[in-house]
Amino acid sequence: MSVHPKMRCVRCTSCGNMDFPRVMPAVTIAVENGDKLLMIRYRPREEDGYAGTSLIAGFIEVGETIEDTVRREVMEEAGIKVSNIRYYKSQPWGFASNLMIGVICDLDGSDGIAVHDTNEVAEAVWIPRDEIQAYDNGVSLTFEMISRFKNGEL
Repeated sequence: MSVHPKMRCVRCTSCGNMDFPRVMPAVTIAVENGDKLLMIRYRPREEDGYAGTSLIAGFIEVGETIEDTVRREVMEEAGIKVSNIRYYKSQPWGFASNLMIGVICDLDGSDGIAVHDTNEVAEAVWIPRDEIQAYDNGVSLTFEMISRFKNGEL
């Protein structure tokens, strides 16, 4: 195998077969409820306290649209419905062959949170804009979205 001179793949020098990297699309989701943002703490990061809070995120399953993934992940992790799903921005995440797709959506109905998978999610809460600690590290799409919400830019 050798690196292709013009494409992001490797090519077999004997038969010419090309092998492209696999990309696993995932979403990071900013659920808005007026001036509040839905944030969660995943189990592995629960000891980090507030620094461990994040947006809901998950992988897109085969045959699933981005919008279906957003509705499924939010329901699985917080037990709420969302609407007005809109694209924000994407970010290649080469460390894990992911393509992270940032989306924003609105609460649709009751804001009562019901965490269904307590093995994965330690806590899900609505945090008012003025109580969010902005910590955009310049690398993470998720942290950028949180900071932009806090600043009223999302």
